[in-house]
Parts: sequence; C-alpha cells; structure tokens
Amino acid sequence: MPDNTKRAYTLKGCFESSLTRNSERTALHFDGDDETLTYAELDERSNAVANGLVDCGVSPGERVVLMLSNRPEYVVADLAIVKAGAVKLPLNDMLTPDEFEYMLADSGTSTVVAGPNFTDTLADLRENLPELDRPIGISAGQELPSEFTDFETLSADGDSEAPPSVDVDPSDTVAHYYTGGTTGQPKGVVHSHRNMAMNTYAHAIELGITGEDALLLMTPLPHSAGLFLWGGLLSGATMAVRDGFEPERALQDIETRSISWTFMMPTMIYRLLDHADLDSFDTSTLSTLAYGAAPMTANRLEDGLDEFGPVFLQFYGQTEVPNLITTFGKQEHRHAIETNIDERLESAGQPCLMADVKVVDYDSGDELPRGEIGEILATAPYAMEEYFERPEKTAETLVDGWVRTGDIGRVDEDGYLYLLDRDSDVIITGGMNVYSTEVEEALDRHPDVREVAVIGIPHPDWGEAIHAVLVSDATSLSESDVEAFADDQLADYKKPKSVDFVDEIPKTPYGKQDKVALRDRHWEDETRDIA
Repeated sequence: MPDNTKRAYTLKGCFESSLTRNSERTALHFDGDDETLTYAELDERSNAVANGLVDCGVSPGERVVLMLSNRPEYVVADLAIVKAGAVKLPLNDMLTPDEFEYMLADSGTSTVVAGPNFTDTLADLRENLPELDRPIGISAGQELPSEFTDFETLSADGDSEAPPSVDVDPSDTVAHYYTGGTTGQPKGVVHSHRNMAMNTYAHAIELGITGEDALLLMTPLPHSAGLFLWGGLLSGATMAVRDGFEPERALQDIETRSISWTFMMPTMIYRLLDHADLDSFDTSTLSTLAYGAAPMTANRLEDGLDEFGPVFLQFYGQTEVPNLITTFGKQEHRHAIETNIDERLESAGQPCLMADVKVVDYDSGDELPRGEIGEILATAPYAMEEYFERPEKTAETLVDGWVRTGDIGRVDEDGYLYLLDRDSDVIITGGMNVYSTEVEEALDRHPDVREVAVIGIPHPDWGEAIHAVLVSDATSLSESDVEAFADDQLADYKKPKSVDFVDEIPKTPYGKQDKVALRDRHWEDETRDIA
C-alpha cells in the first residue's frame, strides 16, 4: 500500500494532516473565557505529550488509559496517544472505583493519565493492579502521589516540533472501549486505525460536521462526545467543550458563541425545553441538534421542532458500531411532521451511507420479512474487530461480517428501523412478549408525564407484571389517572399494573436509563433474577 494511501487509512495520518491544514483556525474553547487552543497549538502540545509517552516507555500498540473529565489535557492526551501509535482506552469519569478497577485489570494496562479528581482513586487502586506501573497525574495545583509522573513535566520535556517517528498500519489497534455493562461485566471492544478513520469520516459526513461549524460538547468525552470531537477535528471545526450540562449555560453558549452544532441526550433536551427563560435566548444559529443514546419521545420531539425548527438529527449505534448504524435526518423529521406520519418520528431512521441493517429470527438467524420483529444485525466498515480476549463472545457477536446488536426491532416497508427493546428488557407477562419502549411511548403521550421507564416486576401468576416509573411535574397525577390513560392507548396485557412516581429516573454512566437499578429492588428476594 503506498504511504499516502496508508496514511489516509490511519487515524494518526488523518489527524496529523488536519492539524497542519487547519493550523491557523481555533480548535477548542474550554470553560473560562481565555482557555482556547488553535490547531497549531493543539498540534504542538500533543506532539510534546506523544514524545513524552514514548520517552517514558510507552510502545506502539500499548494501552494508555484516560481517566479524565472534560478538560484541555483530555484532548491533548487523546491526540498524543494516537500520534504515539498507542491504543486509546477512555474510561467514563462517572464510573465507581470498583468499575475502574475491573476495566484497568481486564485491559492489563500499564499507563494511566489521571485527572486531578482521580489521582487519589488511582493511587488506592494500584495495590490491586501490579501491572499498572506508569501512573501519570494532572496536578492542577495539587500535590501528586510520589509515584506519579506529572503530566506537565511530561509535556514540557517532550519534543513539540514533530510527532514520534512510529510506523502505524491501518490494521493496528487504535481504540479499546468498554461497553456500558447493563447486562454482565463490560466487554472491551477493539477497533483498528482503519475502522476509526472510516468512522471519523462517517461522523463528519452523516452528522453534517464541517469546518464552518461551531460545536458545543457537554457530555463526557470518553463516550460519544469524543467521536464528535474527532469528526470536528478532522473537519477543521471549532469546538466549545464543557465539563457537564447546565441548561442556562448551554443556552448562553449557543447565543454568545454562535453554536451551530451540538449533541444532547433526550433528557438534556427536555430540560432545555422546560427552562423558564428559554425564549429570552437567541438560538437562531443552531442548525443541527443531534440526539441519541436513548429514544426521544414523539410529543417532546414535536415541542422541540416547534421551538428550534428542523434542527434535529437522530443517530443509532453502539460501541461495537460506533454511533452510526442508522440516522433520522433533519428533513425526515420535518417531513414526518408535515405529512402527519407520527409513527415515523418514533423510528431510528434508515441505514447510514456505509452501514446496513437486517432483522433476523433470534433463534435461527434467518432474515425476516419487513414488518416482522426480531434481532437487529448491523454491518459497516467501522464495525469492531473483536472483544478483547473474549474469542467465544466475539464469535457469538460477529457472524459473517454482521454484528448481533442484542436489540429487538423491525424494519418497515420504507426501510425505517424501529427499536423496540434490548433483548434483556423484553417483559414476558403471562406468556406474552411486551416491549417496554412501546409502553413508554404510549404513556409519554400524557401531557403531565415528563419521563417514563417501564420494567417487569415479579408476579406469582404471570411471571412478570408491567410496572411504570414516572417523573411528572403535576402533583395531581395519580396511579389511577395513568391507568385510565393507558386504557385508551394499549392492549390489556401491555397496560401497567402498578406505577411509581419518582423525582428522577436513575441513569447509567453512559446516560441511559438504568433499568437494572430500577428492577433490583423488586427482584432481590426472588429466585428468578432477570436483572
């Protein structure tokens, strides 16, 4: 393969080209009015850290863990790992110490870059992690444990003029992510340079990220936001990175920084729509509001379209096929509203340009006719290589080039995909399968329901009973009101048999409803534990 072609198919080559080409542009803006980095400055800082990593013993192909919240050093270290030919392993900053320990042990990593909030945690964990002999800490003015290398010292001692001279092949591993772990222990998902180069190109194309865009990223960079960041860096965009979401701050950023592109999870969008002073902010520059990670209910989506116009873009993916299996575009949202195809708003869209989808019988693996319900399989040139050191699980999941997603759904006659449930969230009541999302979508049509999660709880006769967990702003809403509303929306066997009202539905570190936590208290004394 010629060097220039090889370079285009490695993430290292892609970023080195983009950083040079866009050197005079502003790349990043962080919390704080003066914290900005140009592409040239980002290039120099990441060169220095990449050389520092190599100088302290990091070899090509070696895992380097990022244990950081959203901050400038995250982006610098992220690029530095790629430039050093190492493997990026980002850990969500909302994980517990036990979860950190499991992933660090499972990956066998020797090198961790830890932020100021995590150096003490990492120091405590090292006793049980004998392979972790290269801890690097960001002090932010605090004293680091004695065994840590200071990130600033590493950066200051590294050569900033050029990246390390390491040879990277498109087939080499560049990323190692962990699944959300909603069922069983999280699995390490391995991606090659070729995979992630194609995936980064796809993010720019499918999600409409260009060099003229100003992006606002408020969710954790170890998750989807890190892939949006890569798409922005490849395109030459400017990105405002925030360490967390606060509705008023988001609205201020959109107005004062002329934000044109942002990503929010549905619960974030709901908080924005419910903000008392929403109409006092100018959001006219916002042209794309991407959402994913969880479905957005049709009635709140219509509220959003009324407020912001046709800016919504939905994507569906998973760690094994990062973010981009299907998309439901801005014009498709508008068309569904204008033509009163309300059901279409509940879809996940159509396969992405480089992806394909099919629905198969869960047991036989045979493809099903359109309209029939089964397991969703996906394929794309950026599908995972394997699960780290889990050959049997890899063989179960990767079948003839297709990824078994574990999601249940159907494809309609027009090619739109509808997600009905995770396989683990299907409720079997009295021998009947009930898809929790179908019940959730029905209950969410009630004007006083702000958020809803539906689970199965033990029942002596039916095995499981439908149970709804609701967040409502109306104190007058009662269980009988919900049941009466359900009478007009659902078949008898799909109606909730009990209702809980809560202030907030628990979320996983990845922003999804934590149905395992919701089910645990109902199933903890049962011999049949479906959680």
